[in-house]
Amino acid sequence: MGVTTATHEFKSSIPAPRMYKALLEDSPTLFPKIMPQYKSKVVQGDGGVGSILETCFPDEGNQVKIVKHKVEAQDPANYYAKYTVIEGSPLSDNIESVVNERKIEPAGDGCVVKATDHYHTKGGAADKAMIDAIGKQTTTVYKLVQDYLLANPGACCA
Repeated sequence: MGVTTATHEFKSSIPAPRMYKALLEDSPTLFPKIMPQYKSKVVQGDGGVGSILETCFPDEGNQVKIVKHKVEAQDPANYYAKYTVIEGSPLSDNIESVVNERKIEPAGDGCVVKATDHYHTKGGAADKAMIDAIGKQTTTVYKLVQDYLLANPGACCA
């Protein structure tokens, strides 16, 4: 078994507390407002640690179509979250599991969203093209969230 790690960064003009709330606390209710074609729901739990969330990304061209993930850690004070993909299209014959870490760091008046994904493979290396496509899809979602927050200054305020 091997591990392939990919890191993607997104610089935003949104302050870290607000971006954390939008991306890592309110996503099941916020994402469908921003992207009506996306469906997100809490399948088990209250959305906190131990909960299982399901998100569907039905757009044609998306590498990931559906994903269920378990929330492993949430640290709002440090703008950090960790979750494990337990079911869905990122998993394949070669990918056994994916552990996602999100760290949002304050940067001036805005923030930097750091996404680190650990692809645990059953054999060889993970497909780089797939990892790049997932990274692009992830940063596209961050951009859409940022645009929504800029247009809706009262949304996701702590």
